[in-house]
Amino acid sequence: METLRAALSCMIFLGLAACAGAPAPAERQAKADGIASKAGFTGETIRTTRFDLHTRLRGTASGGLLTIYIEGDGFAWERRDRRSADPTPINPVTMEMAAADPAPAIAYLARPCQFTGGETARNCTSDLWTTARYSEEAVTGMSEALDALKRKADASTLALVGYSGGGTIAALLAQRRADIAWIKTVSSPLDTDAFTSLHKVTAMTGSLNPADKATTLAALPQIHYVGAKDDIAPVEINRRYLARMGDTRCAELVVIPGMDHVSWADVWASLTGDIPACR
Repeated sequence: METLRAALSCMIFLGLAACAGAPAPAERQAKADGIASKAGFTGETIRTTRFDLHTRLRGTASGGLLTIYIEGDGFAWERRDRRSADPTPINPVTMEMAAADPAPAIAYLARPCQFTGGETARNCTSDLWTTARYSEEAVTGMSEALDALKRKADASTLALVGYSGGGTIAALLAQRRADIAWIKTVSSPLDTDAFTSLHKVTAMTGSLNPADKATTLAALPQIHYVGAKDDIAPVEINRRYLARMGDTRCAELVVIPGMDHVSWADVWASLTGDIPACR
């Protein structure tokens, strides 16, 4: 089952061609840095209790709202039967989305061990980008980074935008914080049990499932975007999450015709003006 799970993870986050070989971490970082620099972001590594987390920031909230983009699971598998030594993303979709957002205060938050050295980084093991990618320790570290970004940007409230597994993290963060104004998720497996069941692989041991506490987010404005052609995190997974939420007056599911799992940067500029609201 480990090999099957590896094959699925490889296809989910990269596509089989990318799984056969990947650019070196320095190349991946340079690609994301180029996008960030061109868009006016400055980078900083935030030291949380357990991890060093890579962040980028543009603008100041001046006491208002800071929108934080949360990275996906990245380069989890080097090949079908081997975990990657460094989960830094190959395709910087989330950074491209953040760069396209015209809001006055935007931050980007990478996941544990991305852009910081992979297995050589502080307290990093490959479980953190495979079976325990949504673990309590990962979510706790990410929440500490939100606190630091909030202070640095002089923000009073936060909005979270998560791509792929970053949306799963966004939901988990929102469930434990009182300063989240709204969330948006993009091609995200919001019910990880439904996700593993759909793909017939073993459960993500060591990870939290946001659907287990979906009712706690019923009053939080949220939009969940799914591509009509996404066969990795298809619409039925988000429907399962919303079914477990029950009251969905504050939750909107938006299916984008023709969209797959990875092409969101092409259309994101047209979606940044969508502000989640309760009906």
